[in-house]
Amino acid sequence: MNRRDPSNRPRAQRPQGSDRFPTDEELLAEAQAEVEAELINNDLPAIAQPVEEPPKRPRFRPAIETVLLASTAALLAAVAWPIATAGLRSDAPAGNGSTPTTVVAEPDPEPVVTPAVAPKIQIALLLDTSSSMDGLIDQARSQLWRVVNALDSATYHGAAPTLEIAVYEYGNDNLDGETGWIRQVSPFTVELDRVSEKLFALQTFGGDERAGQVIARSIDELQWADGPGTLKVMYIAGNESFAQGPVAWQDAIEKARAKGVVVNTVLCDGVDDHWSAAARMAGGKFMAIDHNAKAVYIHAPQDDDIAKLGDKINKTYIGYGRMGDWGAENQMAQDSNAALSGEGSKIQRALTKGTLSYRNPTWDLVDAAEDAGFNLADVDKKSLPSELQGMSESEIDAFVEGKRKEREALQAELRTLSKEREAFVSAELERRHGKDPNRLDTAIVTSILDQAAAAGFSIGDDE
Repeated sequence: MNRRDPSNRPRAQRPQGSDRFPTDEELLAEAQAEVEAELINNDLPAIAQPVEEPPKRPRFRPAIETVLLASTAALLAAVAWPIATAGLRSDAPAGNGSTPTTVVAEPDPEPVVTPAVAPKIQIALLLDTSSSMDGLIDQARSQLWRVVNALDSATYHGAAPTLEIAVYEYGNDNLDGETGWIRQVSPFTVELDRVSEKLFALQTFGGDERAGQVIARSIDELQWADGPGTLKVMYIAGNESFAQGPVAWQDAIEKARAKGVVVNTVLCDGVDDHWSAAARMAGGKFMAIDHNAKAVYIHAPQDDDIAKLGDKINKTYIGYGRMGDWGAENQMAQDSNAALSGEGSKIQRALTKGTLSYRNPTWDLVDAAEDAGFNLADVDKKSLPSELQGMSESEIDAFVEGKRKEREALQAELRTLSKEREAFVSAELERRHGKDPNRLDTAIVTSILDQAAAAGFSIGDDE
């Protein structure tokens, strides 16, 4: 990896030789292991439940027990868990992103999106944005829609789940080193255009990849759901050692397990330095990908109609409130970004608009009206399109209902075309003996469908 390495940057160093002095953390880990083993031998309750029970050791004399317990207490008091907060250096240089991007300036501050009710699928993407990861970021941008579409048929006891996606970046020298070069790009949101916007704004630069710290941060900061019908998964992608930084990856994985989050690791053409071990410990899947591979696009007879419907459905959206104008403009911007990423991305995005996962309740009146607690009387009429401002509340309701029915009809057409297209592409790939290359999207799709099924979700016609 081409790594920028300022001379004043602290760097994690590997132990050199076997005669070095053990660190406080190593002494603590050894002492804790000894004490916990002794407690188990004496049938006493353990301080913390380990992932795997350690083998029993010979019983200690009471004097040694006392010394070990006292030493452990002293070490616990001396060793502090590093806690970092998000931050971004305002004077950081620009990155070197390779994909043309259409950007619409978003109003500030960003409104909080109220989490929807269960069933729910939450996906946290933790992306290495160091200087060698342009290909990975391009894959995340261009194939977001394919991942969403793969989950469109998922149900939980007959109910369609709400999909929420969050994004973190790590390992980027543009970020504040005091926070571990980590940033929350987007909290969990149902509004996928926001996720796309944030992905296209990412820039790669430098690199100091602290996997354990970004996992721990995302577990602490994100609003993870609870209850039945909830699938919580994380994908961390990068190419450097998994053991970098002040937070041990084992501790970060334990934090994720305690929260019920499945951690999947995606290695981008690097050396498997703890990546597969982390996935095993987390109950997730380890996947190695070619982060520079491009998606194979097969033109299908349905594509022209799909593209037209993707544009037509935009006319069923009714902007309202402070975010109304921005939302409509951003929708068009993300259409443009998808098109710039390739014809395949453009078609997949159009198909996403036919799914239940494509919702924009913070700026679209049709989607907002579907949410419990929404009251049209609370909407400032001056924030509505000009043709609605002179209408009565009942007339606006009727207008919104008309747009909803129009949208549902277009979505039904898109779903039909999607099935036809999928059948055509599958047959064509089989005829060509083609195989999808290992990319970020293929890694996510293959793993999350299995994990959703294991969590009780039905996929497609599965019962």
